[in-house]
Amino acid sequence: MHLLSITDLIVRFRTHDGTVHAVNGVSFDLDEGETLGLVGESGCGKSVTNLAVMRLLPKPAGKIEGGQVFFEGRDLLEIDESEMRDLRGREIAMIFQDPMTSLNPVLTIEEQMIETIRAHRKVTRKEARAKTLELLQMVGIPQPETRLRNFPHQFSGGMRQRVMIAMALALEPKLLIADEPTTALDVTIQAQVLDLLSRLAAELGTAVILITHDLGVVAGMTKRTNVMYAGFVVESATTGDLFARPRHPYTVGLLHSMPRLDAQPGEPLIPIEGTPPDLRFAPVGCPFAPRCAWRVDRCWTEMPTLDAIDPTPEIVTTGPGATHRVACWNPATPDEGVAAKPIRAGFVPAAPPAEAAS
Repeated sequence: MHLLSITDLIVRFRTHDGTVHAVNGVSFDLDEGETLGLVGESGCGKSVTNLAVMRLLPKPAGKIEGGQVFFEGRDLLEIDESEMRDLRGREIAMIFQDPMTSLNPVLTIEEQMIETIRAHRKVTRKEARAKTLELLQMVGIPQPETRLRNFPHQFSGGMRQRVMIAMALALEPKLLIADEPTTALDVTIQAQVLDLLSRLAAELGTAVILITHDLGVVAGMTKRTNVMYAGFVVESATTGDLFARPRHPYTVGLLHSMPRLDAQPGEPLIPIEGTPPDLRFAPVGCPFAPRCAWRVDRCWTEMPTLDAIDPTPEIVTTGPGATHRVACWNPATPDEGVAAKPIRAGFVPAAPPAEAAS
């Protein structure tokens, strides 16, 4: 049994401008101690997927309209709110994207951390305070005895992020969801925070879902990666295989639009043309088709399923031997992934149906 198993998760937001199709049938599994990256551009559904797992979608706009989320065999979408509240922090913890808005500005760090521990553990205030000091030392906060009495605004961005990590790990959860944990941090602090997460996850055996748009972070932190676009998982593989053999055109575009240390002098970055789809409209066909150089006729009318690249008798969804899967009618070949464009003879991207008719 997997630690976490998400099947066909669907999330919608009802707004004055219409219904936003934020997550459109996402499925993936996670085992104990595994590190999974969720990557994709802003608005692709990474954070919303995990807020749905935590049942923290903004209400009344956000609603889970389908799917199942099993954690250790329990469907998190079926249990009552009191059970879910007990699970949050104790079994599943989340590091939110902006620590300044996640920490209470009118309470000291000591008050917030002690409250977190005592809400889930039957310990005295003295014992909770001792645990808090231990956690702050573990995440590298200098002079923790003094800093405990400080308010969030008295910490730098990197220190606030460390406090958030300490709070997330306070109860030694089995699953840690890190949502852009290095956002707005300088590169030195980024490296320290990521090293801290890797070390603590390894020491505690915690499974980690790392949400980011930074493929460099994913390469250094995770063992397996899911690429998301427009609310869909479009490619899933071990991280090494994904970087070595990207097959979905969107993944190819992401890898070639970021700077590389091995790039030749003067080698330009290759941007992904076009803009993401408007998620107020229900997807018809592959949502990446308007931006894709590999598109074929059926891309305009049919959304491909996430299938294995190579014929295999069994689909493995977790671990170092996870099957490389892609949701694409015409995946890039390994050579095309390197060239960042179709290189097969005579291939021409299919025109949109309206253009073809005219």
